[in-house]
Amino acid sequence: MKIARLILFLLPAALAQATVVSISTTSLPNGTVGQHYSVAVKAINGCTPYRWWISGTLPSGLVASPSPSTTYDLVHGTPAMVGSSTFSVTVKGCGGHISSRRYTVSIAPAQTAHSVSLKWQSSPTAVSYDLYRSTFSGGPYGLVASAILGTSFVDQSVTAGETYFYVATAWDGTKESGFSNQVTAAVP
Repeated sequence: MKIARLILFLLPAALAQATVVSISTTSLPNGTVGQHYSVAVKAINGCTPYRWWISGTLPSGLVASPSPSTTYDLVHGTPAMVGSSTFSVTVKGCGGHISSRRYTVSIAPAQTAHSVSLKWQSSPTAVSYDLYRSTFSGGPYGLVASAILGTSFVDQSVTAGETYFYVATAWDGTKESGFSNQVTAAVP
């Protein structure tokens, strides 16, 4: 009889320990201005429905919304400003247990893709063209692209704030021509 009573006292204690809610998401990724952001802060154990809240300030443009099942809080939106935000996410299980976790999310500036569009006159004997580039007027030039079949090319490997100097050559199938006139492109 004493054994049965001991088991009854241990069983409720074990169940009580299993119902303590906790946040299992250890960190949140950083974001970029203008790019959609969505990450779930998940809770485990405890009993649902969970109640979620945020302390501190989320990055501008982001909000937190509990899932319909309340098992996670979705931090989502489109970041609007560069900066770093520290905030806490707290969850409360239906048994009254509470768990919090602190996060820091940094928002980086939007990456602006830069490119230079180039066009040139066709050569009547050319079967393809090669394009060369330098950061110094007059060269030395490095090969950017070879065996270009048309008379245009978009150079997507440029850096903001840099000025480039381009020349092209024509291939007639056996030999390469000399450099064309130089063209200058300033990337904003």
